[in-house]
Amino acid sequence: MGAVAGGMLASAVLKVVFKQICAVIGGQIKLQQDFAKDLLKMKMTLESLAAVLKDAERKSVDNSSVQLWLKRLKNAMYDISDMLEEFETDTQPAAPKKSFKKGI
Repeated sequence: MGAVAGGMLASAVLKVVFKQICAVIGGQIKLQQDFAKDLLKMKMTLESLAAVLKDAERKSVDNSSVQLWLKRLKNAMYDISDMLEEFETDTQPAAPKKSFKKGI
């Protein structure tokens, strides 16, 4: 009778541990999905900024202070884009690379 009770206790413990592991894995998957959505939003924002910068550069040819500001903003965008690409490479090695820098 002791072996049966021990087996039932082990089974109950395994069920609890399994539920906890599933909850942790589910939480991690949700976190990664949310983060992937946030990354996509950031990329879309950067693409929009790149388009606005391109137009602003064409329209402000004569204003050197605006040109300097645009240059600094563009450099910041490149840095952010590089960080995002590096993160994607580290977390999703099979993902195809697509950079918006080529269009700027």
